[in-house]
Amino acid sequence: MRRFAAVVLLALAALPARAQGEPPHSPGGTPGADPAACTQFDWSLLREQAWFSAAGLPRVESGGTLAAMPAATLGLRPRDAITLPFAPSREPKPGSFSGVLHLDAPLAPGPYQVTLSDRAWIDVSQDEKTTRPATAHTMRPGCPMLAKSVRFQLGTAPITIVVSNAASDAIRIAVAPVE
Repeated sequence: MRRFAAVVLLALAALPARAQGEPPHSPGGTPGADPAACTQFDWSLLREQAWFSAAGLPRVESGGTLAAMPAATLGLRPRDAITLPFAPSREPKPGSFSGVLHLDAPLAPGPYQVTLSDRAWIDVSQDEKTTRPATAHTMRPGCPMLAKSVRFQLGTAPITIVVSNAASDAIRIAVAPVE
């Protein structure tokens, strides 16, 4: 019995402290979050976890430009209150949120990944008319900091990202070359 109590106390001590009334998951995470799930994506997202956890993560409102990669909190708007520069490849659901993020042209063409803290749909364009096809994606439920990452082959033109079907009015987003 003592051994069981010691194991329980050690497990409780390892849990992160929370303010009263805060749900048992991180902001942007999901109930029942499992930090071990964060290591089960198809590719490593450790750098994105670090970016999303950093103090002072910049906030960019929908339609704004992320001055430099890699990450920010993107402010989203109700789907009916926003005009997107091109139609998302999946119809946004009623009651969902959408947003647009602009980035300068990458210095070099190649594979890039867009990673989100929460579930949402990602479309990428480099001409604000057509969407780039995804080359790979990974999603895992239960990670409190990350929801999905999608890879795209990009050229050296400015990037426009449309995030749609989000459940709330803000989402953390990272855009970076594939490691």
